[in-house]
Amino acid sequence: PFAIDVTSAVRPGQENDLRLTIYKPGERFPMRESLAGFLPDVCIPFGGVWQPARLAFFPTAAVSNLRLTSDPHSGAVMVQAATHQADGLKAVVRILTPDGHEAASWQAQVSEAAIEAGLSVDPVQLWHPAHPALYTAELTLRDATGTLVTRVQKQFGFRSLSRDGDQLMLNNQPYGLRGVLNWGWYPEILCPAPDAETIRDEFRRVREYGYNMVKLCLYVPSPLYFEIADEEGMLLWLELPLWLPKVSERLRQQAPVEYADILAAVNHHPSIVIYSLGCELGSSVDDVLLGQLNDILRASTQDVLACDNSGSGEAYGGLAFDFADFNDYHFYCDLHNFNPLMDHFRRDWRPARPWIFGEFCDADDYRDLGEVAAANHGELHWWLLEQNPIHAISVLAYSQQSIRMPKLSIPFDGQALQRLSRQQSFVIRKSILEKVRARASMGGYIVTSIRETPLATSSMFDDFGRGKYDPQAFREFNSDAVLVLEQGRARVWKYGGDRPAPIDRNNHETGAVMDFRVVLSQSAGGDTGGALRWRLQDDAQQVLASGRTLVNAAPASHIPHQIANLQITAPETTVAREYKLVVELDGGIHNQWPLWVYPAVNTWPDSIAIYDPAGRLQDLDDLVQNAARVTDPTNAAGKVLITSVFTAAVATFVEQGGRAILLQAGDGGLPAKPCPFWREAIKLLYDHPVLKQFPQQGFADMQFYHLATDSALDTAYLESWAGVEHIQPIIRRLDARQFTLLDYLTEIHVGAGRLMATTLRFGSGTGDQVNGLKANIAARHLLYLMLQHVSKTE
Repeated sequence: PFAIDVTSAVRPGQENDLRLTIYKPGERFPMRESLAGFLPDVCIPFGGVWQPARLAFFPTAAVSNLRLTSDPHSGAVMVQAATHQADGLKAVVRILTPDGHEAASWQAQVSEAAIEAGLSVDPVQLWHPAHPALYTAELTLRDATGTLVTRVQKQFGFRSLSRDGDQLMLNNQPYGLRGVLNWGWYPEILCPAPDAETIRDEFRRVREYGYNMVKLCLYVPSPLYFEIADEEGMLLWLELPLWLPKVSERLRQQAPVEYADILAAVNHHPSIVIYSLGCELGSSVDDVLLGQLNDILRASTQDVLACDNSGSGEAYGGLAFDFADFNDYHFYCDLHNFNPLMDHFRRDWRPARPWIFGEFCDADDYRDLGEVAAANHGELHWWLLEQNPIHAISVLAYSQQSIRMPKLSIPFDGQALQRLSRQQSFVIRKSILEKVRARASMGGYIVTSIRETPLATSSMFDDFGRGKYDPQAFREFNSDAVLVLEQGRARVWKYGGDRPAPIDRNNHETGAVMDFRVVLSQSAGGDTGGALRWRLQDDAQQVLASGRTLVNAAPASHIPHQIANLQITAPETTVAREYKLVVELDGGIHNQWPLWVYPAVNTWPDSIAIYDPAGRLQDLDDLVQNAARVTDPTNAAGKVLITSVFTAAVATFVEQGGRAILLQAGDGGLPAKPCPFWREAIKLLYDHPVLKQFPQQGFADMQFYHLATDSALDTAYLESWAGVEHIQPIIRRLDARQFTLLDYLTEIHVGAGRLMATTLRFGSGTGDQVNGLKANIAARHLLYLMLQHVSKTE
């Protein structure tokens, strides 16, 4: 918002026109040299008079630029304002309590063009999300008779967000931030100025999922948004709009001016507890510019936390140091790489400070265009048909979805894809957030993102504002107090030294002892303890095992702690089955996890031959040790050939009636493409005999954690392969951004033979995946099923 004094230009008694010339970022002011933020990337560069405008007339004196600061520790309030033609008038400043009573007052004669009043409030009612106490600062000017000349008011609150080492503190009490990312996309109005009803409804829906914060990513909304956040007790993170900037001389001059104006307009809002100067800034932004902006920020705010570069400079090639009060990273990664990333970026030799993820935990899903069009008179919105010129179509192709999807000929309609993808994205978010809550020093996080946009489908709410997940289920891992399922650690002596030996938490062999640690992560609130109850139940909710233990009360802290050790014998079963472990703690704290139990694979068929010229299958453990080794695939007649490469000799073996399983890592042999397993993709599980005996409910859950890979077979090549009689997809990857297909597991009939080809991991893992086929319980069972299937003669 801005104001212009037009007194000198007004023509009394005549009609006056007020004309504004508006330049959107683009040609006159290049996009990356302007503080255009991220909205142009989300959809369009908006511009114009997009907030209310008014002409204010003051017959005599006027007041402008009312600013105030408040100290929650001492109760001190400083009120400043500029006055116009007010000499000789009396200025009165009153502080009104949340219930309207006068808490402090000040008065003086106006002798200069400014007022500066210091007041003190005692006692102080602190502003808190649970009780957002708002005070009012009222400034009036009165003449010698006491007649009111003008009055201005501004609401504010007393609160502080601070840190004690790596413990985050709200009003000097431990607190955890759980936020969602808002890019300011409101398609009905194309600018971030929703009405009051929309804002309040947004906050209500966000809270329903357990969030207590909204991050305003690289944009400044209308004043109404801040005012309602103050009233509703919604915490805000205001990220100022510096994104992929071209640091020209003009930007160096303009950015400090605009930052100072923005901060002066919003810094009294108690809801804003974190500021960041920009996002994912690289080497183009030097310490001179960031230092200057940081000085402006620190001088304009109080009792908040701030960082210069959300995402950190070190992660994006920027500064090796920072002007930050906390660690902030944006880890967008596959599940099995998340813990290693956190370990990699943790430095215990640095001063302790909280870790807050400025944005992360995205999970793309599928937008059913048929449903969207049906709600829009049969037509798709223009932003779903026109390509944003900022983004190459090779990166994002949402504008091509309606063209590409009908060509794929997959046996899933839009509603099925939407449902499956949301089930998968729920799994991703639950896994990542529980990994965070199991760590010490975690001050909070911001989940990407709040609403479906033309840029991404990774959101909590769809195009219709509907939540994608069951709120109660989401709050189980997104609340002040959360139960996390952990396990012990193991090492293995290999090649003359110790190595980490990750354990599969999700998959277990029948009869094995499942050893778990129940961890309580409590970021706010009072002491938590009481009775802890657990039960293991099958898909019919029949309880197979249960237990109860008492937990000592523990205060909120940034350090999670173990409250129980569960040792449960995996149920006896002759077929792979899914079970559910439910854990409940007094006070309404509960969580649940699926567990998969498999019949043990103790022996492998005798009719296996291994062709592995590069030695890539050594981690198949006992299977490789007991199978016949061949140097020429054509010598494997009568056996099932397991190979790590696809060569002309392997092709000949299959064409002549052989049965083979190709366990391919990366590109080579059959063409494959690199791709994340969990992110940006929807796993399609086809109707196939192998998957009928593999425990799944039509979507990829955590039973695939240690099977997850970073490459997939090129479907287009397989379909064009000369000599192929039939291709039966088993597990496919639908790219949620490109709407193209790749294959993780497929069955190919070539000539008289049959080939099952896969890029899934069966041996060595990456990240924190298990190592070896013996440890990879789900992979071991899946490979056994594949061998059984491919061995059949029909």
